[in-house]
Amino acid sequence: MNSVPETTDTLPRAARRRTALISLSERLGRITQEQVILLFAFAIVVVFAIALPGFAIWGNFIALLRSISILGIFALGMAVVIIGRGIDLSQIAIALVSAGTATALMIAGVDLRVALVAGLICAIGLGLTNGMLVAFLNFPPLFATLATALVMVGVARSTLLTSMFLSVPAELSSFLMLGQNLRGIPIPLIVFAVSAALLHVFLSWTIFGRFIYAHGDNGQAARLSGMPVRLLTLIEYSLSAAISYVAGILMVASTAMLNLRVASSTMIFDVILIAVLGGVSLAGGRGGVHSVLAGAILIGVLLNGMTIMDLDYQLQNIIKGAVLLIAIAIDTVLHPHDIETARQGA
Repeated sequence: MNSVPETTDTLPRAARRRTALISLSERLGRITQEQVILLFAFAIVVVFAIALPGFAIWGNFIALLRSISILGIFALGMAVVIIGRGIDLSQIAIALVSAGTATALMIAGVDLRVALVAGLICAIGLGLTNGMLVAFLNFPPLFATLATALVMVGVARSTLLTSMFLSVPAELSSFLMLGQNLRGIPIPLIVFAVSAALLHVFLSWTIFGRFIYAHGDNGQAARLSGMPVRLLTLIEYSLSAAISYVAGILMVASTAMLNLRVASSTMIFDVILIAVLGGVSLAGGRGGVHSVLAGAILIGVLLNGMTIMDLDYQLQNIIKGAVLLIAIAIDTVLHPHDIETARQGA
């Protein structure tokens, strides 16, 4: 007598329930963190559009895109360092000091292109300083970049940028154009899109990009396999600084003013929040440009909504801090930190 193969219809009810749960778990396991964040962002957009007057209008949409762009560019740079299993708390300071250097040179009469190149060289130099402290002196990235941020702003205040505020005169119209719109599209958004595309190509399609992932995933194994680990660290921090400089230039051009006080604000935590919430793991070796895009959309919408609601600044910090804790908790569960991660201070 031939046996009839068991199907889900012939299995006992408990077995069918277990099969259904396993199938559901497998389907949920295929949902990425980026997809969850984007769905959550879409839900918040719908709620804000219904509940907040002034949210679903064109002017606010342009303002939202502008804020997302600048924060997103910063987060692209931060993602490079975090993927390499580091962190850069000096990122905003580098952006302001280097952009301030370029702006001060332009005000002094230096040609726009020369001033912008000088600012870029300054940013890369500051990034290399961070990289050397981490790569050659084995300083924990968290404390090294926190210290260099204070030093950078202090040196800038005592030399070129003697005031906390620097206004950009209207005569520098070519520079201020970088913060305006091009046929209705914010130029910072265009720069963000181009920067994201270039960084994606670098991380996904170049040898050094793949090396950065390997470095972050297991630094000791990367070293033993012959990868130039110290060089990779220098590349990570200098690339982060260069990208931050672009964001700093756009920030100054958009507001026609440089405010060094921003270096000591909570902006750096907004940048880290975007990267980690989107799926760039603090354990290193995971995430990418798509993670930054997802995180930037959610945080940009959240910050925009809180601004329209005119929430107290401290309450906004509480909400952002809570979201950051949730993001770190999710990252810790999905990507447990090992002893090497703790040793590096990430």
